[in-house]
Order: sequence, then structure tokens, then C-alpha cells
Amino acid sequence: MKRKKIIQPDLGTLLSEFNRSLMLIVDKSLLISNFISKIKQIFPVELIYVFLLDESTGKYKLQNPEKDKQGVILTGKNKLINWLAVNEKHLVLSQHPDIFNYFSEEEQSILKQLRTELIYPLKVMNHISGTIFLEKKTDGSEYTEQDISLLSLLFDQAAFALENASLYEKQTDRLRKMYRTDRLATLGELAAGAAHEIRNPLTAIRSTIQYLSKDFGHDPAKSEMINELIIEVERINKIVQGLLSFARPSELNMSEVDVEQLINQTLLLIQTTLSKQQIEVEFEYFAKETIIRADMEQLKQVFLNIMLNAIEAMGNNSPERPRTLIISLEKGTDIDTQNRFLIITFEDSGKGIEDKDLENIFNPFFTTKEEGTGLGLAISYGVINRHEGEIEVKSQSGKGTSIIIKLPQRK
Repeated sequence: MKRKKIIQPDLGTLLSEFNRSLMLIVDKSLLISNFISKIKQIFPVELIYVFLLDESTGKYKLQNPEKDKQGVILTGKNKLINWLAVNEKHLVLSQHPDIFNYFSEEEQSILKQLRTELIYPLKVMNHISGTIFLEKKTDGSEYTEQDISLLSLLFDQAAFALENASLYEKQTDRLRKMYRTDRLATLGELAAGAAHEIRNPLTAIRSTIQYLSKDFGHDPAKSEMINELIIEVERINKIVQGLLSFARPSELNMSEVDVEQLINQTLLLIQTTLSKQQIEVEFEYFAKETIIRADMEQLKQVFLNIMLNAIEAMGNNSPERPRTLIISLEKGTDIDTQNRFLIITFEDSGKGIEDKDLENIFNPFFTTKEEGTGLGLAISYGVINRHEGEIEVKSQSGKGTSIIIKLPQRK
């Protein structure tokens, strides 16, 4: 019986395809996926991990984590990143046990968890933009000098392609935020006019209904209809109030606010709801200083709105899916010589938001709920914007949603 011969792709063809993909793909996740796929075609290796610098936090985050490796990060202060920055070269761990022992226990644990053999720094414009971990080759052979030379060529090209993808992502995000701000400003003007025009006749309608209700008090059916009308009028009035809050927000009453305490206070308000829904809360601290200047009441309303949205999103989770709200505080990058960002993240394990809806979630009256005005996130956006901060949403349908808030903080 003849064995079927497996034809391996020509190295030259693979390199040509690799270069072409680096030039054509601008989506970072797609670029990383394609890059890893090509490396596996060239080298007998299964596990490849890519860490990239998140400039908002200064941490190197794993871009292609498996389920049990979510949240694996390195920081610029780690001995590993520092070693790569100083030495500007690759590291084969089995050949340098002394360097492995030099790393912190946490770093050693990560390297073992990811079964790392080869570490290669991604360097662009004299700074470490990321790093790549490769496991041992599946055929048991060691990485030769020829292997390292070829990998260096591929990784250096990938570093520039990933940097270009990051710049493209930043520019797209900047334009999206500018467009959103202009659009919300225009909608705010329209909303203010609409709310004013609705409020006057609504007041007259309510007064008339209340006056007429005296004549129908003896008729239970008619009395019930009158009560339902008043409830509906109240609902419209609530929407109008929301419109006015969005269009003509109250001035900020700034004071020293401890964000950690404020979040704990907000959690107390919804403790009963969390218990009923069997939702666990994990509050993680990565910042020692959590005091900022802010309007405490308006900020509390933002946090409350986000938490209630998260609870509702997790309300229909199947029994096998966890119901967890993860809140984290961490120090962000510098804004200027005197200020930096404090980053507050709310991450739920709910149903997520579809891609087509992500662009609209801050629009007034846009909602994915069966019941809701669609004004909560629009108002929250305005509050954070007036604090000279930023708010963004990341979500995957069926997996969950993260809302990231960045607020200025004195150093």
C-alpha cells in the first residue's frame, strides 16, 4: 500500500504570502491570527503567544489568550520586559537558566504556564512594543541560529505591521470619537427643543385628566383607565426629564472623590438585586491612589447605570454560564506633567452587544432592551465628557461587555 505524499508549501511561497498579508491587513486581531498561522506553517511549533503594549495602562496584554489564560499581562516594570529592553535580543530559556531565575516568581509562573522556550522582543522606534513567546518545537529539536535568523526577519516585519495597525486603530478611534461628539451635540440641541415643546402640552394633559378623574371615581372601570392614563403621562414626563438631562445637563459640583469608596457605595445600593440574580462581584485594585476631582452624585449615577445594565445583561444567562461582574481600578498613562488617567473597568459575562449596535449605544433613544428609554448611556457619556474623561465599550456577542472609563487624576 502506497502512502500518500504530503506536499509541504515552498518556503519562498510562504514568505511571499507572509509579506503580502502584512501589507494588506490592517485589522490587528486578523493580522495576529494570520501571522501565527504562517509561523506554524514554517516551524514545527503549536503554541505562540503575542503580547502587545497597551499605551493607556503601560501593560503588555496577551492578544491571543486561550480560555484558561485570559488576563495574562506583563508590565514595563517587570524584569522580563526590562531585560528585553536593555539587551535588545531574543532569549532561549533552556540555554540561560540563570536569566530565567533572575525573573520574578510571577514572571516565571507565566513562562511555565505558557510553556515558553523562546522569547523575542518586538521593537519599534527604540521602544518595546510587544513580545512573542514560542514553545519548544514539537519535533524535539532546538532553535538553531538559522531558525533565529529567519524568525528575526519575520518578527521584525511583523512588529512594524502591528505598529501600523495600532496607528490605524488609533486614528479610526479618534475620528469615531470626534464624529460621536459632534453628533451628540447636534442631537442635544434637537432634544432640548423637543423636550420644551412636549412639556407644556403634557402638563395641560395631566391637569385635565386629574380634573376629569373626579367625575369617574364611582366607576371602577373608568377610574382604572384614568389611572393608566396618568401612569403613561408620568412615563412620558420621565422621558422628557431624561431628554433635558441629556440636552441641558446640570453643572458639575466638583470635590475630592474617592472612586473606590464611591463604587462600594454604589454596590450597596444594588446588593439586594445582585443577590436575587445570584451575581458575584469581583472588585480588583491595581491603583493605590483612587482620589480624583469629580461630581460625586453624577459619577455615582453613571456607575449605577452601568451596573444595572450589566445585571440585566446577565439576567438571562444559562445555568452553566457564570454571572460575574468584574470591576477594576488601575493607573493609566500620563495626560501631561501633572495629570494622568485613572481607569475604571466594568466587565460583565452577559449576552454582549452585536457589532452592528456598538456604534449606536451612546445615541439617545437607542436601546437593545425590551423596556427602556435608551438615555442612560447617552447621559453617562455626557457626564464623563464634561469631566474631561473618556468612555468606551468593548463587547462580543454571547460573551460579555466591558465598559472602560478614563478620568483625569492628579499625580
